[in-house]
Amino acid sequence: MNRTTSPIASRLWRVARVILATLTSVVLIVAFVWLSIGSMPQWFVDRATSGVVASHRIVQRTVQSYCPARMTLPDATDWGDSEYRASDGDLTTSASFAAFGSVYASTALPFGASSSDAVLSLKAPANPRSTDAMVGRDKVDSARLLETNLLEASEGSGHAGVIASHASKGDLRGISAATCVTPSMSSSFLLPGTGTGASRRMTIANPSSKATTVSLKVIGTSSSGTMSLSTSGTATVAAGGTTVVDLSAAAPDQDGLYVTITSDVMPVAAYVASVNADGLTPKGSDFTMPSPAASTLNAIPSVSQDDEITLYAYGSKAGDVNLSWVTDDGLSSIGRKALKDGRVTILDLGKAPKGARGILATGDDDFVASARAIRSGAEGQEDFASLAAVPVSDFDGAALPDGLDATITLINTTNKETTVTLTFMDDTGKAGDAKDVTIKANGASTLKGEGDAVLVEGADRAVAWGVRLGGGGLDGAKVAGLAAYEPSSLTVREATIRSAQDNTIVR
Repeated sequence: MNRTTSPIASRLWRVARVILATLTSVVLIVAFVWLSIGSMPQWFVDRATSGVVASHRIVQRTVQSYCPARMTLPDATDWGDSEYRASDGDLTTSASFAAFGSVYASTALPFGASSSDAVLSLKAPANPRSTDAMVGRDKVDSARLLETNLLEASEGSGHAGVIASHASKGDLRGISAATCVTPSMSSSFLLPGTGTGASRRMTIANPSSKATTVSLKVIGTSSSGTMSLSTSGTATVAAGGTTVVDLSAAAPDQDGLYVTITSDVMPVAAYVASVNADGLTPKGSDFTMPSPAASTLNAIPSVSQDDEITLYAYGSKAGDVNLSWVTDDGLSSIGRKALKDGRVTILDLGKAPKGARGILATGDDDFVASARAIRSGAEGQEDFASLAAVPVSDFDGAALPDGLDATITLINTTNKETTVTLTFMDDTGKAGDAKDVTIKANGASTLKGEGDAVLVEGADRAVAWGVRLGGGGLDGAKVAGLAAYEPSSLTVREATIRSAQDNTIVR
């Protein structure tokens, strides 16, 4: 017997199926929307079974710095009467490099594809000790790339380099010196003015294999805030190349400049070459390296008696700063001075008094400070040194150039006596006997530089120091000559990455 479904039952079944499908669709849509905007219920998630499951320490084992070429004239022309042509004169250049600590190899490479200079490999003494260094010198006056490979990332490991020039004749009479610069994404410079006879040329080097664009922000003395530049505020730097920006043309007729450069893609190294002249009379030349971060305390070493000192300062806020000369026995007050709001402040401090070794500037808010020291020679000739504020560190090193007298100036930035250890390295890299130097509270101490390099070690981050250059046979020619530079911090970058199991991140 065949059984058939009645028409009414069949229609009811179809209606029920449609209703059931509709309800299922609505439930699925609601669930999907809820899961999209809400959090997964904790009871849906597997509980994490452990804490930290991996830890990895990343250290910088390769250190790289860009070392500038020697000082050059801003406009070296060979036309017209020879008596009035700009000339380098008898300029002599020396480059010196040193690598400290746990170093496997260190090399000074020619920078730029067109350079034909030889590679300089730094050498260590036979049977080196842990206190010895690797050193190297040459007379090459072009740019270099200093690369150092470390055996391990440790305090006191790193490198330093300096290129110094001196001349008793020509338009670059005097001394100029520049240190090797670590590339960074951003750096700032506090500079002297851009008035008549002043040339300020910024060189930006890109040691990477990728081109980058650099933007410039310039703050002057005429008004607060960022200036509208007379030239482009951006510059493109090719891979493995350099670009020169004429700051005198970009921001003319300012008594001082605070310049910040920021790279879009790759880290760059930069410095500023300054040359001053009054008609045909040389008024000095020197390099300005990147400024340290703004701070409430700025210690400026390498001052000497009878230097004519001008202080440059920049702070984002108006406020007062306390200025003092730093002497062997402590501080000698200069007075309390006001900083202008959002612009560079210029302070004429006159001649440095007897016993002055540096300047200490303190304030309630962070600011940046630097100084210019001027000495006079015969027939109106002058030379100046750019004196930077130097941050304190427990391990610093400096290379010492050939053919010039070096003076190490140590400033104790604290209110208690402190002791540091100095070690000089000879021309083979061998370390001499360590010298303990005790410095009075807020006092200073000076030593004659010896050999090819110097290492300064402290324990309580109290001392800021620098190297001042003189001599070079200029005194006999009645030519003023001075330059100064800061040491390189021997601190290696490192980071620790930790991973932990966390299933709650799965949605």
